Amino acid sequence: MRTRWLPFELHADTPPEGADKPFTDAEWPAIRERLVGLASSAGLPIDPPRRNANSRLALETMELVRARKGDDAAAKFHHAVSRAFFVDHANIADPAVIAAKAAEVGVAPDEVEAARKEHAFAPAVDASIAASRRAGVRGVPAYGWPGARAVSGMMEPEHIVEVLGS
Repeated sequence: MRTRWLPFELHADTPPEGADKPFTDAEWPAIRERLVGLASSAGLPIDPPRRNANSRLALETMELVRARKGDDAAAKFHHAVSRAFFVDHANIADPAVIAAKAAEVGVAPDEVEAARKEHAFAPAVDASIAASRRAGVRGVPAYGWPGARAVSGMMEPEHIVEVLGS
């Protein structure tokens, strides 16, 4: 079975300029350490940002990429945007950042801009979010099989397989 990355907006109310994560300065070091540890155990680089970003443009653009180039390109775009945010601390609400990542998978900046202005892929994102909520998604990352309840949250890879297999 192949992995298919689907859009999900965890913090839909985050303004374009971003917002502080809902943790106190005292809580953040332990939360950051847990995230770094989990990512490290999966062999992933991470430098968790202290602020949330508004991801709506990235999600809508991922659906544009999927429509033009397919699921594999959408996955590559997703990973590039995730790395930009979680490792490089890029502002993924910035149209220039998103257009550059889309260009890496073969979608032209003018197509990204036209889709952004028209919100052409907003219905696809909204439908995915609604389906995710029906499947029980309450956080990210979330994992699931078609037709089954999803599990959400950062966890060890072995635990993901265990939970999904039951």
